[in-house]
Amino acid sequence: MMSTTLSCIAQQGKHGAAMMPIIQGVGRAATEIAYLLRGAVFRGALGAAGGENVQGEQQQKIDVLSDEIFLEEMRSTGFVCAVGSEEQEELQVIEEYADAEYLVLVDPLDGSSNLDIDGPVGTIFSVVRRISDRSQRPVESDTLQAGRNVIAAGYVLYGPATMLVCSVGAGVHGFTYNPNSARFELSHPDMRMPASGGYYSVNEANADKWLDGLKDKFVMMKQRTGLGMRYVGSMVADMHRTLLKGGVFLYPADEKNPNGKLRLLYEAIPMGFLVVQAGGKAMSRGGSVLDIQPEGLHQRVPVYLGSADAVDMLA
Repeated sequence: MMSTTLSCIAQQGKHGAAMMPIIQGVGRAATEIAYLLRGAVFRGALGAAGGENVQGEQQQKIDVLSDEIFLEEMRSTGFVCAVGSEEQEELQVIEEYADAEYLVLVDPLDGSSNLDIDGPVGTIFSVVRRISDRSQRPVESDTLQAGRNVIAAGYVLYGPATMLVCSVGAGVHGFTYNPNSARFELSHPDMRMPASGGYYSVNEANADKWLDGLKDKFVMMKQRTGLGMRYVGSMVADMHRTLLKGGVFLYPADEKNPNGKLRLLYEAIPMGFLVVQAGGKAMSRGGSVLDIQPEGLHQRVPVYLGSADAVDMLA
């Protein structure tokens, strides 16, 4: 019996056919990054790259390499005019396809600090259609679109298996890389977030510094839901568990990060899109994550993602 592969995306919703080449490109990037991760310690790819990214964070060598891999695979699709990356201060225009219709936003290696302890990491991405005329060079404002305009989004989890979870606006589906066939095969069709049960994921050590009266809300939420606590410190790993098991993931505003720490375009919107597609809720300060109008490539926001009941008690 033939397994179902990433090509099935072409039959999903009104955007599936257009998104299939891009998501297949994400799959190729994922297999390259997974290979890089497996041998990074032997190739000198771990450790600091000697610079900082736009957020002032120490760049790791593997962050830079993953960013390069992702850009090249998006170029190879022929359908992407530019890539916005958490690792790059400015929009990266793909000159030979500058008239293409789509832009991709990516956090190429989420949670890379976990590599020091051989922990799970991931890639997060989303796709939008450009606003500017295709006869012109794409510009940053093409990326500054609310989550309601996202056409496709997903993540790759590099764990014991490499898994690509994505949505083209017609539900959420998970594909696991099969090393025997060298393909991503459908392993988790129509992923739905459980309405109850599961876990909460947050760095609770910061509770005394949380803003927006969250500490009291959080105590009440724990009492009412009885959720257990699990926290990896990689958004992809923590959100993957939340999607499968239920509960809530949060990264609130605090005294050190009054606007939150996670990036709207590279983390909050893609994950928010998936959560809503899976039947959950994605909130920020004052409203839905997907309704926020981005003001810059590297804007940060507080996030509350998960089952509706738990999120409503916090946001």
